[in-house]
Amino acid sequence: MTIRGKTDVKKRQWFGIPRTWLFVLTILLSACVHNPDYFYEIGERPIPPGIEKKIIPHTTTQDDVLNLLGEPVVRLKTQSNEGHIHIWTYSYMDLESPTHDKGESLTITFDDDTFVVQSVTRGPL
Repeated sequence: MTIRGKTDVKKRQWFGIPRTWLFVLTILLSACVHNPDYFYEIGERPIPPGIEKKIIPHTTTQDDVLNLLGEPVVRLKTQSNEGHIHIWTYSYMDLESPTHDKGESLTITFDDDTFVVQSVTRGPL
């Protein structure tokens, strides 16, 4: 019985390996399917036209900007004459353009104490 018990265990272990690989393969293939809502990576989503008009200096907060635009490509905290400021940069590069020269950026600065927008600048990359 002892020998048979070991053989059954070996068969069960071997049987589990193909199921495991099938599970891994299913996960990998499902990762290849794109949901349109999550199609863009950071830096690939176009910056909506006129969005800077909705970001009002001395009124709009960091949370408001996150709700409008999502996570920035770059977050930076730097020293200024008045203390620290936070600089968030959103950028977009059109990767489907043959020359890859179409791109733009949106730079937003925030006060370190209140986390309210100080300035908004839109321009080319």
